[in-house]
Amino acid sequence: MQKKIILFFICLVTLPILIIYMIVSNIFIKSTQEDMTTIYAANIREVGKNIDVILGSALDLSIYPLMEQNFKAFLTASIQSSNYKKIKKNAGDILLSMPYGYSTGIHGVSITNMEQDSLRTNINTKLTSSDMKEAGRLNGSPYWDYSKSGLKNGYLYLTRLLKNPSNISQHVGYVKLSISCNKIQSSILQNQQDNQTSYFIITKDNRYIIRSDNNNYLENQRTALTYHQLTKLATSKKGSTIIGGHIVSAYPLGRTEFIIYSITKPEVLSAVKHSFYLNMAIIFIIVLIFSLLLSIAFSKIITTPLERFGYYMKSISNEDFTVRYPVKGSDEISVMAEHFNNMAERLNFLYTEVYMGELKLKQSQLDILQNQINPHFLYNTLDTIYWMSRMGDNENVSIMVSNMSRMMRLTLAPKTNDKILLSQELEHLSCYINIQKIRYGKKVTFEQQCAEEITHEYVLSFLLQPLVENALVHGLSNCLKGTVKISIYEQEDTIYYEVSNDGEPINEEEIGNILNAADKSMKGFALRNINERIKLKYGDNYSLTCYREAEFSVFKIVQPKEAIHYDKNTNCG
Repeated sequence: MQKKIILFFICLVTLPILIIYMIVSNIFIKSTQEDMTTIYAANIREVGKNIDVILGSALDLSIYPLMEQNFKAFLTASIQSSNYKKIKKNAGDILLSMPYGYSTGIHGVSITNMEQDSLRTNINTKLTSSDMKEAGRLNGSPYWDYSKSGLKNGYLYLTRLLKNPSNISQHVGYVKLSISCNKIQSSILQNQQDNQTSYFIITKDNRYIIRSDNNNYLENQRTALTYHQLTKLATSKKGSTIIGGHIVSAYPLGRTEFIIYSITKPEVLSAVKHSFYLNMAIIFIIVLIFSLLLSIAFSKIITTPLERFGYYMKSISNEDFTVRYPVKGSDEISVMAEHFNNMAERLNFLYTEVYMGELKLKQSQLDILQNQINPHFLYNTLDTIYWMSRMGDNENVSIMVSNMSRMMRLTLAPKTNDKILLSQELEHLSCYINIQKIRYGKKVTFEQQCAEEITHEYVLSFLLQPLVENALVHGLSNCLKGTVKISIYEQEDTIYYEVSNDGEPINEEEIGNILNAADKSMKGFALRNINERIKLKYGDNYSLTCYREAEFSVFKIVQPKEAIHYDKNTNCG
């Protein structure tokens, strides 16, 4: 039996290896090519990003004169003006301190206004009529002049027509930058992959502005490549390919139409070594997988109980504390099962006795707060009705009694929690406002805003009316005339109440002390009640806040939207 098992392992492990070695010669070349193209694609991206920094800095600095006040003054001032010389001197001083320098490859700069007067840091940046013509044709877009890029110590020129930011139809001048080709060449050589790699920067009209050709034998290969081909390669997912035995890699240079690309014919030996080790690693992984499969077959007797144990643990994580693992025998799995059952029993007790008890406590606190707020509405309303009846205003008394009865219907209606529809909250508030309009007459103006689409949302009950009452009693009580604004709106998953008045300014520090005070005195009871209800229901992220905005004192409530929606909406008459 032992010999049969050994023979089984030898066949199962060695046969796949033999098959792999038979096909490795076919996949080796392809794998090697993919690896090498990936390496050179990464290199051209690194080189290209460094060139992007140089060209991007030039593009950014070409619009800098429009953002600097002294330059703008120089570009827009008339030569005939009395202070023109001073303006020009100030601009010249700024030009000498501008961030143009050899560190970014920018060798010089000139700024010319529309009256052909110039400031420049280098004679090689003199603006020509050809420059102005081409820059004007491009109407503010950058004009690249690479006619002198191929010379020794050559330059790449960037010219841009400048427009008045306040009136883009007004041309105010030109800016011209000279970029050192040697700096670009140096940046390429710093990141050169190897001595076999040559780099080129090509323009849209198939002209080469930079070339680092280390291998003249690549000349035919280079001239066979067009800008269109290189653009497709640069924008492809790989960014590198093999053409005629050479690896060609391309990268688009940022905000320009230039393409940088490389051509290389790497040493075959290094490529072979790299691919050999990679394929050996693949073989090792495959053999390891087969070994694992064999191990699984022999360890199934152990893993099956553990999988069942994981199933019961998942039930615990889903808050099902009633599950129990069947204990059979006295092995290690059985010992773990006993400990698991003890843990599940303890968690079930804690969940039932502690967590649910805490929820009941919070709900009782909410019920107490709700019961406290209802008499407050009733006392104020009855007091108003009493005085109106004493004055004999029966018509207004009947209106007030009608609105009060609606408020009592909403307040005392049986409910399972302290949430109501926003439409009911608005009905409750409308009834209160109708009563206060009769009481205060034209002394108080009420303004209310609420989008129709959120009236079907569930909100915490009876928060608006105490805030409006607070505005009347504490904000406008000593004013001859005032305004109360009520704004209700939503942002993402949150509903906001804002109740503001233009009466006596609030003391924000005093209100903050009232909201956070541990003393449960009657001062500030309504505001503290609202704040406590919101925090108990939704947590500390939602609360009542206050602040000053212009001449208004604003009280703001933040509460989350509920998931249940209704369509019915009612209003008070």
